[in-house]
Amino acid sequence: MTTIKHTILRYISCLAASLLLMTACSKVDEQEPFVNIDPAQIFNSPQRIESAAIGMYNALQNAEFLGGRVLIYVDQRGNDVNVSTFFGNVPTFNMISNNAIAQNAWTGGYRTIFETNYFMKKLKENESVIGADAANVYYGEAKFIRALCYYYLVNLYAQTYVFTADASHPGVPLVLDAVTNGAEALSAANKIPRATVKQVYDQMLADLTDASAALPVTWNDDYFNHARATKAAADALMARIYLVMGQWANANAKADAVIGSARGFALTADLRDYFNKDNYATNKEGIFSVATNSSDNPNTNNAIGQHYSPLGRGDISVSAAYRNLANFSATDERRTQLLRTTGTTTLTYWTGKYYTTTFDSWVPVLRLGEIKLIKAEALARLSPAVADPAALATLLEIRTRSNAGALVPPATQAALVDLILTERRIELAFEGHGMIDFLRTKRNIPARPPTQAEIAWNAQLVIFPIPFVDTQQNPQLIQNPGY
Repeated sequence: MTTIKHTILRYISCLAASLLLMTACSKVDEQEPFVNIDPAQIFNSPQRIESAAIGMYNALQNAEFLGGRVLIYVDQRGNDVNVSTFFGNVPTFNMISNNAIAQNAWTGGYRTIFETNYFMKKLKENESVIGADAANVYYGEAKFIRALCYYYLVNLYAQTYVFTADASHPGVPLVLDAVTNGAEALSAANKIPRATVKQVYDQMLADLTDASAALPVTWNDDYFNHARATKAAADALMARIYLVMGQWANANAKADAVIGSARGFALTADLRDYFNKDNYATNKEGIFSVATNSSDNPNTNNAIGQHYSPLGRGDISVSAAYRNLANFSATDERRTQLLRTTGTTTLTYWTGKYYTTTFDSWVPVLRLGEIKLIKAEALARLSPAVADPAALATLLEIRTRSNAGALVPPATQAALVDLILTERRIELAFEGHGMIDFLRTKRNIPARPPTQAEIAWNAQLVIFPIPFVDTQQNPQLIQNPGY
């Protein structure tokens, strides 16, 4: 691997197969590959362009990235799961620059970005086949996927947005165009440096603003409403991004856009229903997820259900720190229904979110429960003088759904924010928020006995290394300090 663009060049030869994994009428995870199609003809009909668009979601299933692994890495560096030896030095904050997990996740994220860029480049060249209006919807899908990948890349490989006052610290390279041959990939112009974190966030917001304007409110298909990008998905990801940036008013506005969407989102009566794969395409809480099925899930060593369920690999168990969180009451259904145990004299605890024998769970990315908690936190932070009653009421919606115990009413903004941050851990654990939530709020990651010490929120090794091979081949790609 040389530069990022050179790395992903090796996928160009199989891009046609990747983009044409679906027939126009197929679902995202029902792959029926075309045969004997000249790659130059991929974009010569509306049906093939639709198939190529669906192919981007197949790229999103990347086993080392949004097939589930990237969520696991974020949570392995949080405090709600126990250290898993399967993931090597990821949870112990002592990786080295040639770490294979860091390299594979980096490559997986940029491979998906490459496919969105390639799709947009080729669609632009053939826009007349479908017209500008239809093309804009596809551009919106590509930009949503690209922004989603950058969200996890910049939060894994760069310090959190608030690490510096103006987010001017190094982020990740912004690759916004597509290479189509080896000469382009190897040119000096394509050995690009890291953008600043602010530049990466600005690009994500620009992509998502375009996507929100272009994407449909609904696909008129329950399956696609969850497996393909929609206006609400773009707005929801913007709400999350604004929360990380500390832009509370914008986070609240985007949360409101989702909550008031004509899609008619609602919290499921039982949180288990959201994670039940048989209900995934019809539940009212889901906004966007990465769809997989038993034939194309990320396999035994990568599928998120395999790692979290003792019925599979069972690599990741639930920590005592999670079970002992304040206000995690005995009646709370997230405890009584979504925690499972194995063993007799000594119990091991597992999350019930992925407790399955088929391990083809969809990868949860955006759901209404998170958006409600974004709104609650944004409102709380916007009201420094008092504990905002609307923020508390929104928080209680989440707790009421799970039959959680009563809260002592908070008297101050700080007390309310603490309640909300704890509730985020209870509600969103095992969904890829752990480390990011600690870092964006400048909270140290607590120690995990008996050997894991507390990690400062701004420590050098709290983020992944830029892959060594990339830094060797691209002198402009500066390594993170400490590696």
